[in-house]
Amino acid sequence: MNVTARFVTRLISLLILVLLLVGIKVFGTRLLNQQEGSQAGYVFDSFAMGTLLTIKVRGADAYFAEKAAKEALAEVRRLQRIFDVNDPESEISRLNAAKGSTKSLPLSRDMSLVLREALRICNLSGGLFEPAMGELVRLWGFDREQVKPQIPDSSIIKALVDSSSWSKEVRLSPDGNALVMGRRAGSLEMGGIAKGYAVDRAIAVLASQGVKNALVNLGGEIGVLGVGSNGRSWRIGVQHPRKASHHLGVIELVEGLFVATSGDYERYFISKGRRYHHILNPETGYPADRAVVSVTVVCSSCLEADALATAAFLMEPEEGIRFLERMNVKGLIVYAPDGDTESGNLAYLATGSFLELMKPELEGLPIP
Repeated sequence: MNVTARFVTRLISLLILVLLLVGIKVFGTRLLNQQEGSQAGYVFDSFAMGTLLTIKVRGADAYFAEKAAKEALAEVRRLQRIFDVNDPESEISRLNAAKGSTKSLPLSRDMSLVLREALRICNLSGGLFEPAMGELVRLWGFDREQVKPQIPDSSIIKALVDSSSWSKEVRLSPDGNALVMGRRAGSLEMGGIAKGYAVDRAIAVLASQGVKNALVNLGGEIGVLGVGSNGRSWRIGVQHPRKASHHLGVIELVEGLFVATSGDYERYFISKGRRYHHILNPETGYPADRAVVSVTVVCSSCLEADALATAAFLMEPEEGIRFLERMNVKGLIVYAPDGDTESGNLAYLATGSFLELMKPELEGLPIP
């Protein structure tokens, strides 16, 4: 693991420890930067689904804002108890434990909805977005809080890829409320879609609590309600994939749109000059190597944006943009034109609709 990756991992681990130690006290009333004439606002930080959860609420008193934010946090943690593969009592773990049985397994409403969407995107992406690669993710160690800086044995990877049908043997009932997992089915692992769904649900909970203006950011998957400071749209910075303190640009996000980004800088290690990241290709068993370094998608559902960003990351850049255009979403793909993702020589492709929101600046805009 290189020095930067090691530092970031330790920093995240320290943050997690602090959050766990102080618990709900972290859900304090930190004031947002308030410009003249703008509404009062509060920021609430916590930890959920293996990443940092930030909820910003404007135009409410501290008590009301905190109450609503706690309800949203509770919803995200409820979903974590469904989709956490490291929790033996979670629904996803119970489904995986029944793999190979001919028994029809009932699904919760949340699992049914997310799994149906995951299988839909899997089909539309030609199997590249794969929600049943749990064994492969575990083999690489990307299911842990701290990434294991070790390349698995190539023969083990090949044997796993050759022996698994991934989601081809995950069969949903016609109504989507039950499934059967065949003997060669892979273990379900929803890391590429569950956080997006959690953002959708957190936004819905805030709205049900009467919140008019809010932002939810769960590890880079983002949704908003209403407006931000000075009555303007919420301003969302798109992370530069190679400059941690810089943005590629800023999107003015309106209610009803969501942003998700998949990047090779999120969970990774570097060995012999090559970056090994958490976005795995089900065809090879290795991290995607299509020269893509990040994909950002904007659409009307964070559930869909999350999955589509991952799917496009696994494609060649030109193929990925065509895919996002066919899906009728706004998308940005940043890639290395010479194939060397560590050289810093980057380019981008974008859908026309994305360029109506933001024109990327590859040199990067400093984060204020």
